Amino acid sequence: MRTGVLLAVLLLGVVPAWAGQQRGRPAADFVLPDGAGQTVRLSSLRGTVVVIDFWASWCEPCMRELPELDRLQKEFAGKVVVLPVSIDKERSEALATARRLRLGLRVLLDTDGRVVALYDPPRMPTSYVVDRQGVVRYMHEGFDGPRDIARLRRELEELTR
Repeated sequence: MRTGVLLAVLLLGVVPAWAGQQRGRPAADFVLPDGAGQTVRLSSLRGTVVVIDFWASWCEPCMRELPELDRLQKEFAGKVVVLPVSIDKERSEALATARRLRLGLRVLLDTDGRVVALYDPPRMPTSYVVDRQGVVRYMHEGFDGPRDIARLRRELEELTR
């Protein structure tokens, strides 16, 4: 947590609006292009559980997490949509990484940094689990491996019942 946010929480007892996306609040809507040039609007996925994952080609934990998210997308097909949002400035780097990892996921491109600035993830990767009503129910910072995937699977099972 940033020092300014921490001070606001401690002194005022509130999380300021500029602190980025928070759990328990509606997920900030966005529109981003995918690798094929089609656009995705988060709000159009209302009624479906969504995992928004911010990643970058230079992020080693991201490279381990993305294939796991790809497997979860297949496991929860029809119930969950995983939206991997690349924060790479170069579209080609993000797409080359997705090809190298053989991802079946629809990779979204935030080359101008608008959406990552809106969500303000504390580190890479960071995932936001959004329920069917569009509220962020869970947030995950970083990626430590199988335990993180097991926890995410339990959360998705809960939200898709």
